[in-house]
Amino acid sequence: MNLWLIGKCQKMIKRILSFSKKESKLHELDIETAVKENLGTLWIDIIEPTVEELNNLQKVFNFHSLTIEDCMEANQRPKIEEYPGYLFIILVGVREVPDQDELEPYQFAMYLGENFVITVREKRGGISLKAVHNRILLKNKRILSHKAGFLSYVITDTFIDGYLDGLEEIEDEIEEIEEIVVHKPEREVLDKTFDLRTNILIIMKAIRPHRIVLRELAIDESPLISDIAQTYYTDVYDHILEANDTCSTLRDRLSSIVDIYLSSASNKMNDTMKLIAVLTAVITVPNLIASFGGINFVEFADKGWEIIKAWPFWTFIGTILLTSVLIIFIFRKMKL
Repeated sequence: MNLWLIGKCQKMIKRILSFSKKESKLHELDIETAVKENLGTLWIDIIEPTVEELNNLQKVFNFHSLTIEDCMEANQRPKIEEYPGYLFIILVGVREVPDQDELEPYQFAMYLGENFVITVREKRGGISLKAVHNRILLKNKRILSHKAGFLSYVITDTFIDGYLDGLEEIEDEIEEIEEIVVHKPEREVLDKTFDLRTNILIIMKAIRPHRIVLRELAIDESPLISDIAQTYYTDVYDHILEANDTCSTLRDRLSSIVDIYLSSASNKMNDTMKLIAVLTAVITVPNLIASFGGINFVEFADKGWEIIKAWPFWTFIGTILLTSVLIIFIFRKMKL
């Protein structure tokens, strides 16, 4: 799954799927009708819900007003809360800001009941659940043979795996930068490194609180989550630990890239200063010799081209050339 797949639709998106052990179906019904018709296990997936839609959810399922408020405000930390007959879970993902290289967090809320799962996504973009939709519609036996608790695991696992996929993309970018920075430490490389580091910190901030939530889902007993689903939640918990460790590793690699850039830039500056020093010495010393001759042998000044026949002229020319060669030889011996 692509962690930063951006949607383009501007209206609220709502999908209602139902499944039992033998069949699955996508419905074009309103929520109240879908619940009344007793279609089996329901998954209601809502993206960018309106206030009216959230109030309707509260009315149909009798959800606590605090959970509806959390869905409206959409700035909560990852958490899990138990209410009579259902669990309320909040996860936090990251998505790419349209037309920018920056990431921003978004909220993913999930209601888990005995025979329903309701997912409420604050924003478009972020993790795509299309693959889970398709698995249900294609009658995946692994999902259809279990109830809502197992579906919640599949959704959560897809959500967390999105972090790993996104981090893999960042790692590929870091590898490209590492190859460039040693040979061509340009300013653009440093800017890109800082952008990636900022994104890594955003991801780390989003990931860390999930450890508590997923540990509770993997360990704490709940009648809404079967033993099988709980076992699989342990695997999701391992994935979030892996994502957190990967973030730390990538952050350290980016810090190393900055150090390499600064070192390479410093070496480049040193090479430039060495070249300037060599040129200064090669030019200055002969110039001093020539100046000395011009001051002390003024009697040759009015002889014009005849000066080339005089021995002092060739003495100074030879001294200048010999001095220049000697300076260059000394610098080469010093490996400057």
